[in-house]
Amino acid sequence: MPDPDLVLMNVDSAPVDASIRAIGVTSGRISHLWDDNREASGRILWDCAGATVLPGIDDSHLHGYEYGRALSAVDVSTSAAPDLAAVQRILRDAEPDSHGWIRGIGWDSTVLRGSGPGGALTAADLDVAAPHHPVLLTDMTGHQAWVNSEALRRAGLDGAEIANPDGGSFLRGADGRLSGVMHESAVSRINDVIPQPTRADKRAALLATQADLLSQGVVAYTDPGLGPGAATLMEGSGDFEAVAAYQDLDAGGELHLRVNLMLLFGGLGGTSASEVALGLEAWGQPHPMAAHGHLGISQVKVFADGIPRSRTAWMSEPYDDCTCGHLQIAGDSDEERVAELGRIIEAADSRGWQIGLHTIGDRAITTVVDAMEGLPGTAPERRHYVIHGDFVVDHDLDRMSRLGMTLNANPSIRWAVGRSVEPVIGAERNSRRQRLRDAWDTGVNVCLSSDAPVAPPDWRVMVAAAMTRSWQADPTHTDAQRLNASEAIAALTRNAAWQSHAESWRGDLREGMAADLVIMDRAVDWSDPWSLTGAQVQATMIAGALVHGSL
Repeated sequence: MPDPDLVLMNVDSAPVDASIRAIGVTSGRISHLWDDNREASGRILWDCAGATVLPGIDDSHLHGYEYGRALSAVDVSTSAAPDLAAVQRILRDAEPDSHGWIRGIGWDSTVLRGSGPGGALTAADLDVAAPHHPVLLTDMTGHQAWVNSEALRRAGLDGAEIANPDGGSFLRGADGRLSGVMHESAVSRINDVIPQPTRADKRAALLATQADLLSQGVVAYTDPGLGPGAATLMEGSGDFEAVAAYQDLDAGGELHLRVNLMLLFGGLGGTSASEVALGLEAWGQPHPMAAHGHLGISQVKVFADGIPRSRTAWMSEPYDDCTCGHLQIAGDSDEERVAELGRIIEAADSRGWQIGLHTIGDRAITTVVDAMEGLPGTAPERRHYVIHGDFVVDHDLDRMSRLGMTLNANPSIRWAVGRSVEPVIGAERNSRRQRLRDAWDTGVNVCLSSDAPVAPPDWRVMVAAAMTRSWQADPTHTDAQRLNASEAIAALTRNAAWQSHAESWRGDLREGMAADLVIMDRAVDWSDPWSLTGAQVQATMIAGALVHGSL
């Protein structure tokens, strides 16, 4: 056998395969694995000096387009703006975009206190800092928005008689007028009046995302939710033109990452089966990513329910206000919404599409799994999956395992949120969030992801949070739902590739697999999970080519 093009020597590939000491790459694929450096030979040799080398990271739920747009938005996250005064100070210094709007992202409704009754945030709180330019601030979850009076005026929402849209709501003052905060699909009323970014702007956002992710060792991701339904997400510009921008980059050889796109037709609320069916018929056939390719479009995103902090995740136990939420699906009753969700799932599955459903509440998860059980026997081949799945119960884990479903969870979000939602859902229920250990032991395919820009796409934090189950505000907190290092890395590599039907050619250190690799600057001490965040990415490789850093 001829010598490989490149050999990485003196590698530490624990916890994937501790026996590997050298990796040979030929024509973009792993061609040789040695357990003894002395046996390795190749045209180019690189001594990794004992540093950790892993399969490249696959962030299997990351809003790539929106993340790129967020990189150019005003940062109003808690770290940058811990209180209202800080938000106002940032807005006073902010430069409007080319269309005259100020876009921001990251505020936390459980942290900020406004001037309204009970500390409610209001449009007036933003008016004092930016009275003349419309302001749209998306919260850290992407499910809530906070706008100023000028934005309300431009959207025609400054009157007294404004009804809530299907699947969304406007918060109101004592006089019944909109306060400036809105949930779920209601955000589309603002997004409808924001001038759209150009194709060039969208292309620039994707390239910004690519550069950022490659610097962090991410080689693949799934972008969940582009299409007509994206009008309700964040700034609302992730439409089919964003899909076309991806296709342009791929056709021009500029898309180095391996990206799976999920089409979204119904948005954050009020999705109907007819919307999904008509949308898929107009789109045409799914196009799975070819082996060793860079772009696949074969998945559909559905928002089955909402989020706990908005009290829109569908729960069996009530929230603090005695409500339980409901499915964010078209219908006037729980029974109608359950039936409509079943029709949505059937419409996508019958047309050959893989479905990922944003589903957080236990009642919503049960409803989704019920619908999956009603599909034909070929459904497990699609590998449909639950996104987030925070409050999944034992019975549904058992059924998800039998149905070949994935649980795609976000440990860094749980870590950051900590106890902050306990006033809404209670301490005991909060302690049950994200049952990673139970899902893994039940045989469910577990993936970890960031949901960026909801949380930063830092896989090191995801791994440490999954291994320790700590909270950012309480580093000593832990529980029995921990994963070990091997499992956490698999959930960001091999398992993520399986979710995308790509496990035969990427996501692992095996001969014949794509040489998509991340090379750290040191050997990671896996016995101390948070020490991982001190290790830096020295180089990222895709198909054996250096796409970030240096060797």
